[in-house]
Amino acid sequence: MSASNGSSHGASSQSLSSGPLSAIVPPVVLGGAGFSNQLHPDPASLPARTIIERAFERGVRAIDTSPYYGPSEIILGDALSQPAITTKYPRSSYLLFSKAGRIAANEFNYSPAWIRKSVERSLERLHTPHLDVVFAHDVEFVSEDEAVAAVGELFRLADEGRARFVGISGYPIPRLVSVARRVRETYGRSLDAVQVWGQLTLQNTKLLENDWLKQLKDAGVNCIFCSSPLAIGLLRAGGVPIGDLGDFHPAPKGLREAAAKASDFVEQRGANLAELALTFAITTAMSVKARTGISVNVVVAAGSIAELEANWKVASTVPNRSLTEQSDGHVKSGEVGDLRNGNDLLHAEEAELVGKVREILGNWIDHSLGD
Repeated sequence: MSASNGSSHGASSQSLSSGPLSAIVPPVVLGGAGFSNQLHPDPASLPARTIIERAFERGVRAIDTSPYYGPSEIILGDALSQPAITTKYPRSSYLLFSKAGRIAANEFNYSPAWIRKSVERSLERLHTPHLDVVFAHDVEFVSEDEAVAAVGELFRLADEGRARFVGISGYPIPRLVSVARRVRETYGRSLDAVQVWGQLTLQNTKLLENDWLKQLKDAGVNCIFCSSPLAIGLLRAGGVPIGDLGDFHPAPKGLREAAAKASDFVEQRGANLAELALTFAITTAMSVKARTGISVNVVVAAGSIAELEANWKVASTVPNRSLTEQSDGHVKSGEVGDLRNGNDLLHAEEAELVGKVREILGNWIDHSLGD
């Protein structure tokens, strides 16, 4: 999603076909997990064509998906191939990401042959000649040797024009850093991007610990994507999402109860936990970029028009905030750890709510959802 308001034919024709990824990617990316079996019992029943058309009208210029998300690629490919999109938004005006390697909850294939087959299948499903970014999906479930070999095949596909940029995704940040380093050592070229989920949220800010961002930057990575800013639907009213796979959410009972209590508190204050959590994630990502120079971007799913509009309410306005609007506009270059409980771009009432929510979450702060 871009920071522009409303639909704009000028924005629709703007080319994103050249330049480094960090310079062309918008602050917020639409996540294709909203059309997955994990988050919806019947994703094929969703009005995807309408959702995608509205998303583009609202300013979406980047979409992230995966074969692991069930029918997501097929659903998105159908929506993106409709005249409502193709006549207004040339392929060069938006970015399209997918992944390879993870097939199902407990099924992985990182062999170069499968990586190539998976990417070629994604291109067919999405009706596109190339992917803008392709990630080796969830590298913690295979050996580092397998992950590095898969990235090598992705580099070959990029050299052939089937992808523009190559990345890895996963949950444990130490593994992501280690694979990024080994990729650089093995191939003499760096990953373009890393995607981590659920670790730049109101509940978990581990991405800001231990100089992880500096270590990724030292490995040549300058673009970080943070998905699940709502911790796979934990940080919202109404409880975690229940899809075709049942209640798969990894949060234990105590954390769920704390999140529900936090949501009740925020609503009593006339606010909304999901909106607050998304605001926190986006503003923190922007503050990190200002302090480190690393492009940090948030991936947000939307499986309905209502969800899209709610997310857009935040995504279309928050990126317009300026550090100079807050206090003295001072930026502590390189320091990110002090952003864990708030940042320079939060308004005073938002910062107060963020602090209260983290107090309510208490010992559940930074509890791992990926183990």
